[in-house]
Amino acid sequence: MEKATNQQQFSVVINDRVAERLAQFCTTVGVSENAAVGLVINYFFDDPKLISRLMKGYREMATLNREISHDFSCCEEDADAHLAQYRRRLRNFY
Repeated sequence: MEKATNQQQFSVVINDRVAERLAQFCTTVGVSENAAVGLVINYFFDDPKLISRLMKGYREMATLNREISHDFSCCEEDADAHLAQYRRRLRNFY
């Protein structure tokens, strides 16, 4: 992608299938890759329902991750204690 004046440049990594679809779209519609990416990004930001659903999903995942972390914190602490004992034994052995 070309860097335009007074605009930020960024990179996106896409797989071969997406690259093929992008090239096909650009050829069919007759626009550059920059224009196609701009269309997609603007569509994404201009769709308040999509943004709202994404935000809701991230909030739900944050709550779920917090619950999982809480549920397994005892296991993590126990594993950490066992590892500390094991490391002490190794240091004393050598």
